[in-house]
Amino acid sequence: MDASSEPKPFIKRLQERLAASRFFTFSLLLHIIIVVLGGSVVLFKAITEPPDFVAQGGDLLGDEAATAAPPEDKIQELTQTFTPETPQVNAPSIEAITTSSTTQTSFKLSSMPTPVKPVAATDMSKAVASAAKSAMKGLGKGVPGAMAGRMGGTARASAMMKFGGKEKAEKAVMAGLRWLKKNQSEDGSWSPANAPAMTGLAVLCFLGHGELPDSPEFGPTVKRGLDWMLDHGTKHQGKMGSGGSISGGPAVYEHAIATYAMAEYYTMTKDERFADLLRNSIGYIVSGQAPDGGWQYGFAKGPDSDTSVSGWMIQALKAAHLTGLNISGVDEAMDKAMLNLKRVQGDKGGFGYRKKEDRYSLTGVGVLCTYFWKQDKDASVRKGIDFILDETEKNKPVKYKSESGDLYAWYYHTQACLMFGGSAWTKWNRWFQDETCDAQSPDGSWPPIPGKAHGPQTSPEGAGPYYRTTLCVLMLEVFYRYMPINK
Repeated sequence: MDASSEPKPFIKRLQERLAASRFFTFSLLLHIIIVVLGGSVVLFKAITEPPDFVAQGGDLLGDEAATAAPPEDKIQELTQTFTPETPQVNAPSIEAITTSSTTQTSFKLSSMPTPVKPVAATDMSKAVASAAKSAMKGLGKGVPGAMAGRMGGTARASAMMKFGGKEKAEKAVMAGLRWLKKNQSEDGSWSPANAPAMTGLAVLCFLGHGELPDSPEFGPTVKRGLDWMLDHGTKHQGKMGSGGSISGGPAVYEHAIATYAMAEYYTMTKDERFADLLRNSIGYIVSGQAPDGGWQYGFAKGPDSDTSVSGWMIQALKAAHLTGLNISGVDEAMDKAMLNLKRVQGDKGGFGYRKKEDRYSLTGVGVLCTYFWKQDKDASVRKGIDFILDETEKNKPVKYKSESGDLYAWYYHTQACLMFGGSAWTKWNRWFQDETCDAQSPDGSWPPIPGKAHGPQTSPEGAGPYYRTTLCVLMLEVFYRYMPINK
């Protein structure tokens, strides 16, 4: 075959074709250059010139939003003539049948509460661990500012230094918590008598020290106590009294104190196992409020409510308010409760039991509960503090081993004076701190007290040791348990 007939390489053939079509090739290159230049101009204008419009609402994250003042928190003033309507709540409604007895009242539920579903044991431990870890992240960042002082040793030490707490007070608290740990029942409760109330007070002591179910030393103790309350409350659909009762005298205290503890725990951990139970337990308190704004044995609806019972109900409602669950009727019930406290305040500033009078043992109840909700030093609070200090100085010294010893009164007075602050707190702290610490028994509990007062403070057995020890621990935790802040 002739060599001239062999096929030419691709590149050679392409060069020959381009050479034969010089005008076509030049035209193609020219058009490519024009397209590139035109596109560059359009792109440059799109980048450098502003658009013809912006989407509505695009300035919501601007500086103006960052500097705008928040709306005022308008608080309706309560007066003696203000009579708010009973709030409509989706909660268990309690209808009193008889009110002739001051110690027991029959009642019936006109509507059943939302059923509380039991939690499987395998799920329970996982939920507790998850809730506890969530609460402990950042040591206090997940709790309200008023409770942040309890979260962690550094926070507690700082608060104690600020409010005059001594090293001996913290040692007494630790000894008391260890006694409670050692004397917890096998089922997780505390005390052979009035277990819901004593268990609630014990759990409050641990929570007040920032102890949760995953705490190194006290975690298992706290978990068992909470599990007992969850099981008891679930079994009785939110009724926390012994045997699921809320009809007798002790039962209303038991219900309020246990509910108070569960609400405080939920606020610290957001443990959803307790959410429905709390809604039911708080629902009984809201529905059980008497027309005058207070509470009575058996949630009766007669006149002249009981300030002692009302005090624990108000503490439970304030704890419920802090949970963030927005339980229906809580704030309205607290507003009405303030009217009842005002009703029983005496001329000297003290607070009475059922009527207007100046009773030393209940004045701390009135002052603390008023401040808990209104959080200001109004005339009723100032007069109450003055009465407490004057009566203590002249007639009822803070002496543990004396007839004037009154743990119930001191529990409230201690918190009320810290919240009020100033010279009132300086004076009360000087009276109570050393006296309470020095009265502690070597085993960490507190011994019977001679004074005849509310509660089993004189009883050497039964609920007595638990009652005295928990109240004294709570008093000595006052330096960091609740910080005195405004709304």
